[in-house]
Amino acid sequence: MSTLTHHQAAALNYKEHISLTANAGSGKTFVLSKRYVEIALNENINLRNIAAITFTDKAAGELYKKITVEVDDCYKSVNDLKTKRKLEKIRRQLVSANISTIHSFCIDILREFPVEANIDANFTPIDTRLSDELIEISVEETIKEMLQKEHESEIIKKL
Repeated sequence: MSTLTHHQAAALNYKEHISLTANAGSGKTFVLSKRYVEIALNENINLRNIAAITFTDKAAGELYKKITVEVDDCYKSVNDLKTKRKLEKIRRQLVSANISTIHSFCIDILREFPVEANIDANFTPIDTRLSDELIEISVEETIKEMLQKEHESEIIKKL
């Protein structure tokens, strides 16, 4: 996919915040990678101040790869020495860029601001298995409490 649709071209206007939603294979990652590189090239900001967030680890990896390819393609296509240097700097900074899942992004924020979040600075995020177990236990306890309260209210009604 090398040509942009009308909607994709509009999404490249990085002066506006966007949330892209579309079917699989419609070019979301393509647009986001181009938008990311446009911001990195045209604004005088560190890549750590640009967030590219997806839902899955697979999508985050794909977005990172496409951004890297976009930077490399831009580097090959420009002749301006100043732009080439800027692209080299962007390529080096990609290692620490915020290209991640929502989950990873939130963990990074909590690690950076544990005091403000009122959490232990040495917290460890739980995995899916433990999360599922805790949800199951919580549901069971809630049901037991509701049944106990219902039983107690029946006894009170009979008195």
